[in-house]
Amino acid sequence: MRVVLYRDLAGWCPYCQKVWLLLEEKKMPYRIEHINMRSYGDKPDWFMQKNPSGMLPVVEIDGQMMSDSIRIMQALDSLDDTIPMVPRNDKQALARANSMMQLERQLFGAWCGYVFQPGNFGRADFEQTLDQVDKALRETPGPWFLGGSTPTIVDLQFVSHVERMCPSALYWKGFQIRGGAAENRWPGIHTWLAAFEDRQTYMATKSDYYTHITDIPPQYGPGGTVKDADAFSKSLDGREGWELPLPPLTCDPLQPVLDKPLTNIPDDNARVEAALSLIANHNNIARFCARAAGGDVVSAVGDVAAEGRRGQVRAGRPLR
Repeated sequence: MRVVLYRDLAGWCPYCQKVWLLLEEKKMPYRIEHINMRSYGDKPDWFMQKNPSGMLPVVEIDGQMMSDSIRIMQALDSLDDTIPMVPRNDKQALARANSMMQLERQLFGAWCGYVFQPGNFGRADFEQTLDQVDKALRETPGPWFLGGSTPTIVDLQFVSHVERMCPSALYWKGFQIRGGAAENRWPGIHTWLAAFEDRQTYMATKSDYYTHITDIPPQYGPGGTVKDADAFSKSLDGREGWELPLPPLTCDPLQPVLDKPLTNIPDDNARVEAALSLIANHNNIARFCARAAGGDVVSAVGDVAAEGRRGQVRAGRPLR
């Protein structure tokens, strides 16, 4: 195992997602070590000794540590030529790739300058940059930035932040990148995201709108809310419209879910998967629910849960 990926524990870091997705796309063997982001607590001492900056993601290749997601992706790509992510021996394609990578940084800056600022400051710049991205996507055959039948490093560089732009712009600004009239204005972006959602590699790393609107503030700070976003934000964070049982996933314009891998899962299967996740994490869940009672109680709850599990194993009873 030549590659170890150090990524955030919950899978929320967009830069970790890019590297994770590249490893999956290239079908490279790797091992994962989970490290929390600074916004969620101190990093373990052993990791800081290996990586004094503490930055994520980090990969260890043949025992050598490397940081910065773009450098990491380039280094990983150079290890294996079977599924190239960076253009090989094509100066024109390489020049376009570099230009598109710069456009991604422009889009990221426009997003920050709009979503995290008060009022509608920066909206025009964000819209114009989305126009440029959409035009670039429609310049090549197929859905990808560099053409071809599979995504490249350019697509991976864009997708993790565009995935977060869609819910954050809607939640704080009432601004739709997907769904409704947005799909007519930016058809290239819609087709590109749909192509990603048709890939198991991406769907394994993709998160949901609720998770993004709650994990973004600790990392980037809160968004600048406008009045026009109220109806969208209340729907997305559950203040209005959440009743059990939740309706099945649909092509809801607020959070588009294509009629592909997620909408055809039988309800019974979903319930079984949820129950298994709950049981497998019972120790952590018990500790989390007891957190308001203080550290001693949380520790005691964890010890009781762990002892109960060991007792069942010793007695030969199945864990249910």
